[in-house]
Amino acid sequence: MARVFESEFMSGVMVAVVDEGDYQYQQLLPLFTDYGYGFVAPDHKLIFIDGENPMDIQKIVEAHEIGHIAMGHTTKKVFPADEAEADSWAILHLRKHGYSVEADLLEQQFESRHGYSYRHIKNGNAKVKVLTKIFLASSK
Repeated sequence: MARVFESEFMSGVMVAVVDEGDYQYQQLLPLFTDYGYGFVAPDHKLIFIDGENPMDIQKIVEAHEIGHIAMGHTTKKVFPADEAEADSWAILHLRKHGYSVEADLLEQQFESRHGYSYRHIKNGNAKVKVLTKIFLASSK
């Protein structure tokens, strides 16, 4: 059975964690295969997460997908810059909500996922536009 709850990262956004015990899992499996551990339907403020992953990964995926909504990513096409923005937003908000271990894990994976380190963003050495956009989205 799916666990459905409101995200703690953004009110009004529902999260459905679906695992093999749910009859809908087989229908969603091709989407998890295409999009990874989770995906968002931004127009419906709904996130689907593959519940077969550990809880820390599920929390990272939730924050990342909320990042897409917060950053205004609405297309089905995946853009590398959008993924980096969503990860950056997730790292900041995971820390803000007390998920330091999860934030550290995502930060460690950032360079392999995006080709540059999150530290460069934090230090202002690269992709300053990303952090400015994230800050503006977070202060809404």
